[in-house]
Amino acid sequence: MKTMSEKRPPIITKELCKDRVSTSTHSTHNYFFEVKEASNGSRYVVIDQIRRQADRKGEKVKIRIFQDEILEFQRVLQKMIRFALNEAQPANVVTNALPGIQESPDSELSPAFFNKLLSTHDWKEFERYTYYLLKLLGVQTAYKFLDEPQAGKADGFFIFGNLAVIYDCTLDNQGIEERKKDQIINYCNRLKQGSIELSSATMMEFQNHQKQVWIITRGPSRRIKLVNDIEAKAVSIQDIMNLYEERLKSAVSDQQLEIKLRNL
Repeated sequence: MKTMSEKRPPIITKELCKDRVSTSTHSTHNYFFEVKEASNGSRYVVIDQIRRQADRKGEKVKIRIFQDEILEFQRVLQKMIRFALNEAQPANVVTNALPGIQESPDSELSPAFFNKLLSTHDWKEFERYTYYLLKLLGVQTAYKFLDEPQAGKADGFFIFGNLAVIYDCTLDNQGIEERKKDQIINYCNRLKQGSIELSSATMMEFQNHQKQVWIITRGPSRRIKLVNDIEAKAVSIQDIMNLYEERLKSAVSDQQLEIKLRNL
């Protein structure tokens, strides 16, 4: 996160969306949010905090969060919000961690590779640790395909209860709809067949299962499209980690977990 004086975007910008938080009459602050696109195509978030004064003049503070900083900013902000809302135990921790690596508030409950999932730039690590996360969550019928670049091929497949999922991991969550369009259609067609060849000796059938395609990213979870009654969606790796933590801390049955996985 950088202030205006530390880093300035190109002068020519385009406003993509905006929103505001109008606080109660007892508060002296209002917040304005914008997403802008610079002339070089990069996007960034602008946050304005305006403090109301008695003379009705506003004192403004502005920050910009640039595209390569947004995911880490989101992770830390979510952690701080959980502390503020008492959803997590406060942790006044000073660690010997490397610079830039911050310990999770529930680090004693989270495997070390969770931080890797949020910070790695190595696609092999992201795929491998995503598979480990699914297994850790309780998805035992999970299969990881070959650990090599696979243009147009999925990274893995799993069945949990009555849910069958082909998943694809990507570190780039920009423009998924267009960039992954052909792959998503291919994955949906494979699921529609009701069976998948996991190896030369293993065939998995799932004719009557609910079928989904997951593009697993660090961005927010959302639906991408519906193809032949098969839902294709972006699934946030953070949402899967949150589900692991929820199951660890409370009684979540396999049936409840299946519903939660369907609704990610």
